[in-house]
Amino acid sequence: MRSIHALVGSAVVGASVLLAVPAHAAGDTTAACAQAVTAANKAEAAYQAALASYKQELAAGGHPGTAEQSNLESLKNAANLATSDAARICPVTPSGTVHTGAGSTSEGVNTAGLAAGVAVIAAAGATGALVISRRRAAGRS
Repeated sequence: MRSIHALVGSAVVGASVLLAVPAHAAGDTTAACAQAVTAANKAEAAYQAALASYKQELAAGGHPGTAEQSNLESLKNAANLATSDAARICPVTPSGTVHTGAGSTSEGVNTAGLAAGVAVIAAAGATGALVISRRRAAGRS
């Protein structure tokens, strides 16, 4: 009876570990994620507006000063920081295909490699059969 209780207890503990919510997904992160994404979008919009103004001034023949360049760099850094914060706060669910660059199983069949593999397995099997038959003939088992 004791072993059944241990077995059932182990199964319950194992199931609870498998069904537990991971720590990174435990809280309600949607509100924090929405705030972070909104802040990132605002920072990016401010940077894009300043960049457009900067390019417009250059196109009109103007010479932007150090203050304009400094402001543009500051806005760019703020946009990058806000985007990094949003990426850190928001949970990411992987989707799409995997691109490893090393090939995949979806390519055509490599018949030469397949034939070589079959030949190696066949040679190993034949060698094993030969060794066993010689041992039996010599009286060793």
